[in-house]
Amino acid sequence: MTEQSLKLLHEAYNEALRRSTNVLEICENLYTIVDQEKEFPEEDAGIIDSFLDGLRGCINTRRKTFEVTNVCTYISIVLMYIVLWHNATKNEMIDISWNARRKGLESELTKLLKKSIEEEVSSYIVRDRFGLRAIIWNDDGEENNNAKVYTIYENIVGILAGKSRKARREFITWVEENPRIGVLDKGIILYILKEVPFGVESLKDYVKDKKPNGYQTLQFTLSIQMYSELLPGTQLEVQIRTKKMHEEAEKGKASHETYKEGLGKLSEVFRVENEDFSQLNIPGFTGYQRDQDVDGVHWSKEFFDRRLSSTLVPKD
Repeated sequence: MTEQSLKLLHEAYNEALRRSTNVLEICENLYTIVDQEKEFPEEDAGIIDSFLDGLRGCINTRRKTFEVTNVCTYISIVLMYIVLWHNATKNEMIDISWNARRKGLESELTKLLKKSIEEEVSSYIVRDRFGLRAIIWNDDGEENNNAKVYTIYENIVGILAGKSRKARREFITWVEENPRIGVLDKGIILYILKEVPFGVESLKDYVKDKKPNGYQTLQFTLSIQMYSELLPGTQLEVQIRTKKMHEEAEKGKASHETYKEGLGKLSEVFRVENEDFSQLNIPGFTGYQRDQDVDGVHWSKEFFDRRLSSTLVPKD
């Protein structure tokens, strides 16, 4: 991409921010400015078209942010109970945490542009706007913990995506007959299982075949089928990893900070000159990390964080 186009995109984003502090309106204004109000060099036309196509997906998803956030939370609750069921019926104790987050605006726009430039595709789908992450905390050795990663995946595919009728039927019976599961949780679990059809796609096994930078996780997309009455087509990225994999992803060569450093000029396109994002006060989207001050919409926003532990959860 030419320097002129990068400059025009930077100007367009700053203008979109000046027009509104609402995230959805920022996206809509950015689309209008890039599509109608800026003249980009002809050699970058394909990249800009691809970026705009991705931006349409961004707008459509953010129109449903509250709905998707809620459903993502409900799914996380179901996943917690699937592990509880496995522990209870298989006499195991998988110590696991589930975290859910939605991608920050600046991060999403940067990724859209990066993929538009690198892959030169006419349409790029961002599958991780909403993500679920499982971390296995057991100290049973990496080989045993790796096996737990696949166990969790197989249970999700079998029960939530309905690939194992036997496991799904046994889980539903366990939920319905378990007096320790409250009425509200039972309602959520049974609604998600019986009313929302799921598919699993885009499996990437970085556990067996780690990335060159050391990144390891079992990663796949959980999709709500298009014939669903609830949020058809919604996609959630799911990651399952061990404690060791998580530490490498957070602090090692595979860390997100190292990834962002590699973005170079692209990461600067969607930054506000002489401003920091905490000053924008974008309702519902100003992000943060627990150990840092508020630092802008480019941080992912966590909205679910639960952990199962043998010291907290009684055995059946």
